[in-house]
Amino acid sequence: MSENFLEPQSLGVPCPRCQQELQLKKGRYGLFVGCSDYPKCDYMTSADFDPDTDVSCPECQSGKLVQKTSRYGKSFYACDHYPTCKFSVPLPPVADTCPKCAYALLLRKKTTAGERLICGREGCDYKTEIR
Repeated sequence: MSENFLEPQSLGVPCPRCQQELQLKKGRYGLFVGCSDYPKCDYMTSADFDPDTDVSCPECQSGKLVQKTSRYGKSFYACDHYPTCKFSVPLPPVADTCPKCAYALLLRKKTTAGERLICGREGCDYKTEIR
């Protein structure tokens, strides 16, 4: 690899917190996406960050759900307004409403039999047919 691979590379996507440009950076745990205005803005996410994900947080109504990784390596989706909003779900979110309880979030659940959408609200047992 070339030496300039270690330099931050601009992605052309604005930071959700401060609107500065996001950069692909290399840290001691691998690649990550971080704000170019660090240390003023400490926004960062994993390298497989998808800026086109537009699922809004059903709890605070103002944040977006972003993919994060736990310290054990598991993926989850949490509100980008953390710590003011601590909403998180373990499955990939879908911006659709539940027809049974009208909750504003469905989750994509993959099983060995196929894939289905389930309601994101605890206590609601709505699920679609296996696709």
